[in-house]
Amino acid sequence: METSSQLINEAAIALSRARVDSPRLSARLIMALVLECSQEKLLSYPDLVLSPENILRFRNMVARRIKGEPLAYIAGYKEFYGFDFLVNKNVLIPRPETETLVELAVERFKLLTNPVFADIGTGSGVIAVTLALEMPSCSGLACDISMPAIKVARQNAIKHHVLDRLCFFKSDLGMAIKSQSIDFIISNPPYLSKEEFSESSFEVSGYEPFKALVSPEKGLLHFKRLERIAWHALKEKGIIFLEMGKDQGAAVTQIFFRWKDITIHKDLAGFDRILSCVK
Repeated sequence: METSSQLINEAAIALSRARVDSPRLSARLIMALVLECSQEKLLSYPDLVLSPENILRFRNMVARRIKGEPLAYIAGYKEFYGFDFLVNKNVLIPRPETETLVELAVERFKLLTNPVFADIGTGSGVIAVTLALEMPSCSGLACDISMPAIKVARQNAIKHHVLDRLCFFKSDLGMAIKSQSIDFIISNPPYLSKEEFSESSFEVSGYEPFKALVSPEKGLLHFKRLERIAWHALKEKGIIFLEMGKDQGAAVTQIFFRWKDITIHKDLAGFDRILSCVK
């Protein structure tokens, strides 16, 4: 009988040969998924015996990781802002940088009564759902051009019991939103250039959705479109919060030249990451 520690050792060697980052950690995380237990339990009880079905499941997951598939897609979920969210190949994997985007909006609007927001390009819905969880009095619109992504977002809203305050719909950057109806807009739009995408790791370029990552005109086209759409949709003195590339601050600021109180905020790593401004 093969034990959990033996299988983890075997997988760590194979993952290392495939040049997967943190091979032993990846192997342990996959084992924890298979056994539905914590990493701490695996370390405390290294000789757990797996059923033949779980051994097969473990090796299949390791094989997927060896090919470069992100662990979040293998697991089917990813943590964001302290909550677990369903993810699959139709949506981006949530990243820590985007938590800063949510945090800024929560800080600005949590004390307001019944604020209404729009999450444009919602993807897995992590932004909209987290806002609804953090601000119980708010309601929001959440749109995406991808129906498979909207399906995932709705599942996450149901999972976290906030679907009653969120409306998900298909739209190209929220063009259908009524004029001057929104208190704030929040978006993590595509902002990579094609060159940046081609230079990204295979975990990104080989698995995550191209259209959710790449924008024409050196990564700036979606910002140009969002500037016009947000100006139409926001109430007077409404605010937009946008995630952007760490080197795009000057270019995005120029696009939003007619807005007030333009501010560039840094992410947890200290890079320029969020633009906020007032209509």
